[in-house]
Amino acid sequence: MKYKINAFLYYDATEGSLKLDDDGTSDTTLSITANALLYVLIQNPGVMTRDSVMKQVWDDNGLVSSNSNLNQYISLLRKTFRNYGIENIIVTIPKGRLEINPTLTIEVIDNNILHPVLQQQLIHDELADKQQETSDKAKQEKSTEISVDKNWGYAGLFIFIFACVMFFISHLSESASPQGIKLTAVDHDRCELLSIEKMINTAVKEGFIKSFDAVRTRLSINCGEDERFLFYYGDKLQTNGLGRTFLAHCAKHEDNPFSYCENYFYYAWK
Repeated sequence: MKYKINAFLYYDATEGSLKLDDDGTSDTTLSITANALLYVLIQNPGVMTRDSVMKQVWDDNGLVSSNSNLNQYISLLRKTFRNYGIENIIVTIPKGRLEINPTLTIEVIDNNILHPVLQQQLIHDELADKQQETSDKAKQEKSTEISVDKNWGYAGLFIFIFACVMFFISHLSESASPQGIKLTAVDHDRCELLSIEKMINTAVKEGFIKSFDAVRTRLSINCGEDERFLFYYGDKLQTNGLGRTFLAHCAKHEDNPFSYCENYFYYAWK
């Protein structure tokens, strides 16, 4: 942006230059900080607090502000403008306030180019907005994931309890006296594997292990120490796949074998 001060001195805020119509004989180039200070005061006519000025000139541009630095650049600008016959370009007011000299005539002659201070501020604001948007989106996704995991946990627990109850009822009808659920240990080369059904022959056991490994692999579950698995599938590997499938992945605990389990249930596993 370009200004004409007191109808004879040209100030280019983009270049940080002061010029007269004398073919460059009296040109002055301001330092980056001095230029930013002058521009902020011109863009904010009227009284400004020192804190506000230091924030816009130093803090918002990643620099360390201090009253000492501010006083130094006020003195430098006053000295520079004094060379052009303009006294007291910046007026200090009691209680820590400043303003561009209100007796000056400042005319905007070109506002097509954005001053670096404003451009830096716009970039800073855009980055802050994007970071806030990303943060809000991440929080929303995390909240959704937690909600989904919790719902699946409740659903899995309910299904597991329901399956156990139904199995217990079916066996109760075949027995004169109530009996608890008996789990069958199935030999597996890597996992501690349990079934609610008896492995009546080698073919049944091999089919059970093959189905268990297929489900476990699809779910990306590895066998580890102090872990046990309870596996059930509904239609014995008929043409439609495994059908109803249940897998409990449990932490091993001798007092309560299923004290902590992650449960997976599929109505029509393919």
